[in-house]
Amino acid sequence: MEATSTSRHVELALSNPDELTLLESRIRQEHRLLRHQIRMVEMYAKEAMLIEDPAASKQLVLQLEDQLEQFVMDLERHAAWEQTELYPLLLAYYHHDSSPTIRPSFWVLEKEYQLGISFIQSFHEAISQMAGCACDCTGRSCASEAAAHLVQACLIFNDHFTMEEELVLPMTDKVLTDLDYFFS
Repeated sequence: MEATSTSRHVELALSNPDELTLLESRIRQEHRLLRHQIRMVEMYAKEAMLIEDPAASKQLVLQLEDQLEQFVMDLERHAAWEQTELYPLLLAYYHHDSSPTIRPSFWVLEKEYQLGISFIQSFHEAISQMAGCACDCTGRSCASEAAAHLVQACLIFNDHFTMEEELVLPMTDKVLTDLDYFFS
């Protein structure tokens, strides 16, 4: 059932420039929101790395978990939308193009996404170790290490959004141009 629904959505978007324009607008809007969230997470993670007081550093890192949770929820929702609506549309359109396939580019985007998620998981693991340890590791060094994982995830996701826009937006522009030419 899902494949049929997706293929109908692809057919609709390919025959309706307004649908494709909405998809393009949505990716820009969601990336703006996700970039704002990741900038805030990165700012606080860097602050946690610089704080000299171990207790304050630990407290800030623990507060980051809530912000990070919201970002990950929004990111997963966005990724699911891309996988079910946006990418199938582009793959369907460019499937008939004689140029090299775009699948490797989407594969790289997926691997980059997975790498960012793995750094977020490393952050959570470092937090768990920090919380479960009654020794000296609850000090600044552990909080700083956890925050460093988060900073790396932020850098990866910023690059991911940029690379995705550099790939997807010109493609949607080309589809819109082709549709405009076809219907004029």
